[in-house]
Amino acid sequence: MDDEPRDEDAPLDDDEKDLLEQDLVDVQVLRDLLGPKGIKGTVFFCPDCDEDHFLTWDLLAGNLRELLEQGESPIHEPAFDPDPDEYVSWDYARGFLDGYESFGEEELGEVTDRIVGELTRRGWRPDEVKGLLAASGVDDPPQDQSGPP
Repeated sequence: MDDEPRDEDAPLDDDEKDLLEQDLVDVQVLRDLLGPKGIKGTVFFCPDCDEDHFLTWDLLAGNLRELLEQGESPIHEPAFDPDPDEYVSWDYARGFLDGYESFGEEELGEVTDRIVGELTRRGWRPDEVKGLLAASGVDDPPQDQSGPP
């Protein structure tokens, strides 16, 4: 959700559409990750109303879909008596998602290194280790880990 101002009457360009589509994917992932933790959605400050708007994940996704399809956001009204503790800012949600995604990649690298080391200690040849990892959809191990100990 870019904070960059845009001409409201101009149609969305391909880059803006791509960003909105990615935001839609992110909203679905955030709903799956944060929903079970009691987070119902995001809060945005609206400069037009000079108020915070609390959007559930489904409402936010609907607004993004309408923006993609119609080129404009639907009319918005503040939520009725929301609990601010059940909402996070979009920046927080994006930071959480970025951290979640990078943690998974870092952890996979560490696990891959341990698997390569163990298979090597068990006498697997480097080509066997690479073959197993490739068949599992895991990137090649670092070169220094794939040879004999």
